Amino acid sequence: MPLLGQLLVTLFGSFFASLAKDATRKAATLAAAFAAIVAAGVALMLVFNNTVSPLVSQVFNTQYGQFLGLAFPPVAGTCISAFTTCWVACGTYRLYLQITQASASS
Repeated sequence: MPLLGQLLVTLFGSFFASLAKDATRKAATLAAAFAAIVAAGVALMLVFNNTVSPLVSQVFNTQYGQFLGLAFPPVAGTCISAFTTCWVACGTYRLYLQITQASASS
């Protein structure tokens, strides 16, 4: 009986160790992918705010810019930001699905 018990402990121990290793690898890969996408999104938003916003404000100070201001309401920047956030979230979810499928097939 002690030999059977030792065999079962060894088999189940190695099985659960391999499951834990796979789960840890998946979690680390997902965390790295999520961090990379968030960092890219933040970098793009910073570049947009530091370069495009001053240009847009200068354009809207001209006579043609005031005409364009009639077509684009003041809330347009918030709408574009929400659209970008949704796009980043969808990209993160698609990447999560690809990582899950790749790790499930290996």
